Amino acid sequence: MEDMKAALAAKGYDLVDQPGGDDSDSDDGLPGRIPSLEPSVAREKGNEAFKAGKYDKAIKYWQGGLKSILSSLCSGPQAMSDVSLSELDLTLNLNIAMAYMKKNDFESAERSVEKALARRDALPPHQITKALYRKASAQRSMHRLEECLETLKDLLGVEATHAAALQMQQEVDREWARQCREQKKNLKKMFSKLGDEDKEQQQKIRSERAEARLRCAVCWTEDDVNSEAFELGEAPACDGADWGMAFSRTVLWAIEQFSVEGRACLSREAQSASMWFVGASSTCELRFLQAKTLMTRLPHVQSLELVLLGFLGELDPDNKRVPDPKADGVPQGITRTKLDDGRCISLQLIKGALQDALAKELKPGSVATEPVAAEAQPGEEDAAAAAKANSKVHEGSAEVCEGTVKEEIPVEVVPPSLCIIAHPQLHRYFTDFFPALSWLIQHDVPTVVIGASEPDPSWRQDEVLLKAAGAHIVVGKRECPYPMCLPDNPSVKKCNHIIGFLGGKAVERERLTKIKLELLAQDYSVR
Repeated sequence: MEDMKAALAAKGYDLVDQPGGDDSDSDDGLPGRIPSLEPSVAREKGNEAFKAGKYDKAIKYWQGGLKSILSSLCSGPQAMSDVSLSELDLTLNLNIAMAYMKKNDFESAERSVEKALARRDALPPHQITKALYRKASAQRSMHRLEECLETLKDLLGVEATHAAALQMQQEVDREWARQCREQKKNLKKMFSKLGDEDKEQQQKIRSERAEARLRCAVCWTEDDVNSEAFELGEAPACDGADWGMAFSRTVLWAIEQFSVEGRACLSREAQSASMWFVGASSTCELRFLQAKTLMTRLPHVQSLELVLLGFLGELDPDNKRVPDPKADGVPQGITRTKLDDGRCISLQLIKGALQDALAKELKPGSVATEPVAAEAQPGEEDAAAAAKANSKVHEGSAEVCEGTVKEEIPVEVVPPSLCIIAHPQLHRYFTDFFPALSWLIQHDVPTVVIGASEPDPSWRQDEVLLKAAGAHIVVGKRECPYPMCLPDNPSVKKCNHIIGFLGGKAVERERLTKIKLELLAQDYSVR
């Protein structure tokens, strides 16, 4: 044992001597253990060590006295009410706290004071104020000024005229006020720096989006809404009175939105383009799609192919199929029109679903082409006249090349530059659109879904339904600057918003029923 002590002492350990007598625990003889000392002896030895600057040794002695007090307190309830023991316990803990403060270990000092105050109810006021003052001193040293002020408030509640506490309170008040000013100043600098960084980041994003708009094939005119200003909330949407202009410009705006999101579907270098309108009807696409509006704003495109697929009617409130009123007048074949500037437009109207058209009309060479006609004005009386008129004014050409289709379609078909699904009411026609959505997802076709405002639920749930079908959303739902507003109620709009997707992981047809049940369980309306 002596050899071990000598070795530890040689390494700088300040060991507490084991006092003689029978009042120590059986293991107190081991080096480093806290010996149990009679409190008065512990206090005296600790004071001597403290005066000699041996703070660790003083702490050990005083802790030895606390160990003896703890043994006494465990003797029964009578000891718990012994004021002398409580005062000894407080004195030794406060002495330990002072030793820790000398060592600049203020956290340990505070813990020792807390131990001293554990039996506060059994202590006289002067002892309580002494403990609270030492606690406040430790907190001040740790710069926890707000807590220090709370402790001093507690102290002055016990002794309102405590001179040292009042003096410290004044000093800490000033320090706390100065600290608050400094913190406010530093926070202002920090937020200013963050604000500058945010501004730089925002400016960078704006620049990137502006560059993307310049690379996009769409060139707006001075009569159109400034896209960037609308995005920033600095420009209003159009009045929505001209439904043809609204619908056609919504298609163009969707092209631009794919571009600003980094998924350009039609760049300024493109000389040909193709657009498929899936789920088309004679009352919307055939009536309102303005070829001239498209061609005017796509000046670099030399040939444009427009394909309108659908004309299958709609469901009435009783879920009975009502035929499209002009479906029988849909002209067959492809109509090609050459504009005065030499650019060409082709228009093909197909009655049926996309999956059927892929196997028939969209197969290369499957449809006869009419001779190129001179430009004519759009008609509004019947479907055929409107179709020919629309085809003339549309811009861009789409090559019909070979591209891989699914197994059930042996002939290769090139997907379009963009697919548009206008006002599909997915909540009512989800099953009908599911095969088309799957094909578009599988073939990475940039697709925009145009939705209406309330009472149509498309704003609330179409994005969810598309994700359920496996679509990867690229253009999150956003309000459109070109709505089609009802004359008697401008708050009710078609072309209210768009959602764009590109690719994803198409869900197998066998899972469709399960998907719809899951959506219904989440309170989404779907049929």
